[in-house]
Amino acid sequence: MRFDKRITFVIETNSYYDPIKGEYVNGEVIKTTKPCNLSNLGIERTNELFGQIDKVITVARLQRPYNGKIDYVLINEQKYQVKRQSDYRKGIFYLEGVSNG
Repeated sequence: MRFDKRITFVIETNSYYDPIKGEYVNGEVIKTTKPCNLSNLGIERTNELFGQIDKVITVARLQRPYNGKIDYVLINEQKYQVKRQSDYRKGIFYLEGVSNG
């Protein structure tokens, strides 16, 4: 299996009040990029896992488990929402694309 694609895990932190500066500090965007293998989930398997057949689910497989916090994922600068992470192998993510409109 080739891990020739890149997946970026994004965490957005909230703004907070810094008493030393005496002002609010904007939140940060923390990105972590990992190599992965991407494929689409078939209609039958999508129905088994999510109960719907009209979703397009992308499967991202990593070489090693990823246990960090995730707000959303970027693949080729397109935003994806994490629908599920595999219970027995923490390196498999089921992603659904987020429309910009």
